[in-house]
Amino acid sequence: MGIVQKTVRARTAVCVAFALAASLIFGLAACGTSDGLDDAQANVDLSRVTRDDALAARISDEVKKDGVLTVGSNAVWAPAEFTGEDNETVIGYEIDLIKAVAKVLGLDVRIVNSSFSTIIPSVGSKFDVGVSGFTITAEREKTVTFVEFYRAGMSYAVRAGNPKKVDPDNLCGVRASVQVGTAEETALEDASAACVSGGRPAIDMQVYEAQTQATTAVITGRADVMYSDTPVSAYAVKQTKGKLELLGDPYDVAPQGIVVAKKDTATAEAIQGALNKLIDSGEYMRILHAWGVEDGAIERAEINPDVK
Repeated sequence: MGIVQKTVRARTAVCVAFALAASLIFGLAACGTSDGLDDAQANVDLSRVTRDDALAARISDEVKKDGVLTVGSNAVWAPAEFTGEDNETVIGYEIDLIKAVAKVLGLDVRIVNSSFSTIIPSVGSKFDVGVSGFTITAEREKTVTFVEFYRAGMSYAVRAGNPKKVDPDNLCGVRASVQVGTAEETALEDASAACVSGGRPAIDMQVYEAQTQATTAVITGRADVMYSDTPVSAYAVKQTKGKLELLGDPYDVAPQGIVVAKKDTATAEAIQGALNKLIDSGEYMRILHAWGVEDGAIERAEINPDVK
């Protein structure tokens, strides 16, 4: 296995406001108008999702006191969570899933668009839950509780034709862009350290605040490769209409979770029950299918699944 494959990597949400970057560089329309994603949002019908009184009763008093589930999300990562054509409304498959969960629990939803790195520390205070494609890791399970809802891998993307001949199994000396605070950043740091310890040049890491910038770096040639979540990388390829391409197969498929406060076991169990009810009814798969991301579907939702 190559340098990067030897590192322990946990998938996390890498946020992308990619349609905006594409529009600035290639003159593409923003978000849904260029690829039909807003149309997909309009076709997600949650009218069949009904309240479950027993599950609703299990939500902690702190969460249900105002009747609103306040959700922290970094809404710049299509197609998981991003702003629609009005540049305000947050849409995406994760948003539809948390709305469906809230409906089962008899709660309204308020999505708060926030910086990715601030969401987990704010769950239990500013936010009731966090939804931003967070990978479930043993380290994170020490501070928060996760309810698994999806599984996804991580992928590299390069300019079409891979002009720099990037080898995903050996990134030593390669210019690689990544978003700050993500597991992909950690993975590249570990891989770079392995390069140096083996007497080879370090990875030239370009760490950006937003995935928009990381993606643009590859498009403009400032970086040779970017590392992000597989659905995000695939969406970036689609948005650039052939300017980018995926490199190799996805790595490290891992569970993603809805983040709940560590001590709020009641709310975590209620969300788990709501997700499993959505799975049993078929609503879960209908949401994923509407966004074309059904490959990451799970069979049952678990709380803090066993991960490395």
